[in-house]
Amino acid sequence: MTVPAKRFAVMGLGRFGYTVATHLAKSGSDVIAVDTDQNIINEVSNLVPVAICMNSADRENLIGHGIDKVDAAVVAIGQNFEANLLTTAMLKDIGVSKVIARAGNDVQKRILELIGADQVIFPEDAIGVRVAQSLMSSRIVDITSLFEGLSVAQVVVSKELVGKKIGEIKFRQKYGCNIVVIKRKADQSDIKGESPRFNVLPEPDDEITVGDILVVVGAEKDIERFASSM
Repeated sequence: MTVPAKRFAVMGLGRFGYTVATHLAKSGSDVIAVDTDQNIINEVSNLVPVAICMNSADRENLIGHGIDKVDAAVVAIGQNFEANLLTTAMLKDIGVSKVIARAGNDVQKRILELIGADQVIFPEDAIGVRVAQSLMSSRIVDITSLFEGLSVAQVVVSKELVGKKIGEIKFRQKYGCNIVVIKRKADQSDIKGESPRFNVLPEPDDEITVGDILVVVGAEKDIERFASSM
């Protein structure tokens, strides 16, 4: 079954916003990138599905371009806090369920939280990548690049995997990645009545239970594909 691509809007294409928008697009998401600088829009237009030069706080423009229907929006405007504030407020007003806003200091963070921002961050390039990854799948708790081409991630199991054995799911064959650890809540027990917190290098007959977190190693795109398929 094909999993529909998630749709995101990124408002403001400075270094942080550019990183988020292009990383989401590389991961196969439907991205609407917005900035008031036509030169930046021209530069990013070949890297994302949709790039629009417009005022990000204009209600009619936002709705006209379908931004009210995105899964989440990132307000990455850095130099103009008033524009950041107005854009965040407008996105919440038109019904965007998840708005992540950029802040430059603690005061800005508090103001953005007060007007309804769902998450406020102090961005760097690395954080931009992590935001994009977290948006790709709500099941990815954390993901870290070990070196080029290989990452390790923590993925929350879906109800569809509960009760299945590791060998049944064929992670490596289907997704090209490996489960190296199963993290389990302390109050859960295996068939021997023990309560391990970590099952390192699980065996094919080991069973997945409710609340497990899988520590997975593989290419970033394969991890995201696995997490999105659950």
